[in-house]
Amino acid sequence: MNRLYRYILLLVAACSFIWLLAEPNLFSYINFMQWRSALIQATGVISLLLLTVTMLLALRLPFIERLTAGLDKSYRLHKWTAIYGVVIGAVHWLLAIVPKKLVELGILERAGRNRPQFDADSLQAIVMSLRGGAESVGELSLYLFIALTLIALFAPIKYKRFRITHKLMALIFVVIAYHSVVLIKPAYWDNLITPVVVCLAIAGVISAAMSLLGLIGKCRTFQGSVKSIEYDELNQTTKVQINLPRWQGHKAGQFAFLKVAGEEPHPFTITSSSQASLVEFTIKALGDFTATLHQQLNVGDAVEIEGPYGDFQFDDNKQQIWIAGGIGCAAFKARLAELKLSNEHAPVTFYYCTQAPSPTLIREFEQAATQANIEFHVVDNRLVSFLTINEIKQHKGDLSNASIWFCGPTGFGEALKNQLKSERFNLANFHSELFNFR
Repeated sequence: MNRLYRYILLLVAACSFIWLLAEPNLFSYINFMQWRSALIQATGVISLLLLTVTMLLALRLPFIERLTAGLDKSYRLHKWTAIYGVVIGAVHWLLAIVPKKLVELGILERAGRNRPQFDADSLQAIVMSLRGGAESVGELSLYLFIALTLIALFAPIKYKRFRITHKLMALIFVVIAYHSVVLIKPAYWDNLITPVVVCLAIAGVISAAMSLLGLIGKCRTFQGSVKSIEYDELNQTTKVQINLPRWQGHKAGQFAFLKVAGEEPHPFTITSSSQASLVEFTIKALGDFTATLHQQLNVGDAVEIEGPYGDFQFDDNKQQIWIAGGIGCAAFKARLAELKLSNEHAPVTFYYCTQAPSPTLIREFEQAATQANIEFHVVDNRLVSFLTINEIKQHKGDLSNASIWFCGPTGFGEALKNQLKSERFNLANFHSELFNFR
């Protein structure tokens, strides 16, 4: 993830440099209002850049997924670029509003303005006439965007309403893009920063339009029907097999979005091996939708599948340690099926940690592990709080030449990473899937 943030910082630095070219006298300014004017533009440009990146990351485009090493990483980056975009947007707003209030109170002196003169019928004159309205709608849009961001981050709302807040954000972004383009300094119009801002605004608006029109993921959406459905009451999991005539296969460890009638799409790990025309999910009851899925679905029901996504693909030749927390075991099920067909593979040790052991599920994993010739351990969290790296070392010895593949609760994963740091383990060999898209 640090690599991804470095990419974003490079974008911000490049955009800042282009803006600086349009402010050649910046460091000779001695008047606060001159600095304020320049910084309003800088913060506006950087906020637009980050929000545009946020919109692009939401499109689920294959080349972006490859760049970010998985859709889960894309969505995590999407979250943080949105947060920083809003924070810098708030700074932009404070720079615009607070000095005005201080001038009204007589604390600051009003800056002199040299308004450029344009032909009344020119494009520049038309743009200048729009500035007052663009300023007002931009301020209102920022308030709404901040409110929706806080709701998305902290309010305990259901997934359907969470998606609605994001649709509204896409609509508000269109207004912010308009505000950004219209309020570029006239002094910038002959500089590179102006086409950069216009291109960012256009890219973001196109992304927003795709979101509002429901076009995201359309080219990777397949129609199917439920082949079978099984509910494990003890483990509270639902196994669903779906016939997909046009499905083109997937890799072990990938996931897809499942959409049933009347519900929004939800992401789940694909637990079947790569086959054309068949996809299986093993779904834990963790919310309103997943808890009642076995009651909502019947054999023959029409469903939609969007995917596959993800880069959790076991693609190294090292000794592998698999660690699953709860329903995180689903991420390894398809790989087990693949390894049954493989004559030779690097040693694999699989730790399945659960606080609700299902004899049926455990027998299934034990059988698959035996057939795939891998070592399998069940960690009963009713007896042992957490599996630790020290315990794994007692079983496996030195881990410096191993890779660790983890899928489970975020807190469990962070605890393992912290223990590995203290062991000076190379965290580039720690792989995890981030299923908390919020």
